[in-house]
Amino acid sequence: MVLKTGNLLVGRYSEYQQFLYDTIFKLHHEGLNFQQIADWLNGNDYPTVRGKTFRNNHVHSIVKKKRIRDEILNQQIEREYKNFDLWFVERKLINQT
Repeated sequence: MVLKTGNLLVGRYSEYQQFLYDTIFKLHHEGLNFQQIADWLNGNDYPTVRGKTFRNNHVHSIVKKKRIRDEILNQQIEREYKNFDLWFVERKLINQT
């Protein structure tokens, strides 16, 4: 039996990473562009996950990588059955005295 999936290597988001994504997503849907979002995050003293200041390409990267991550996690698992045999063997305990 062959079971193929691509979502086994996707790491978990920390609470801070999820907070950043949710904040960026909300601000972007309010009409701010990525540079304005980066300025807002820096102005409110939110560092990047690695402790640096935000730039517009970093904000865009967070949105892009989250979309790719969600696609991987939500993809269907491909199942393929080949040369699959199932054997049942009856085993009895024999009294060996």
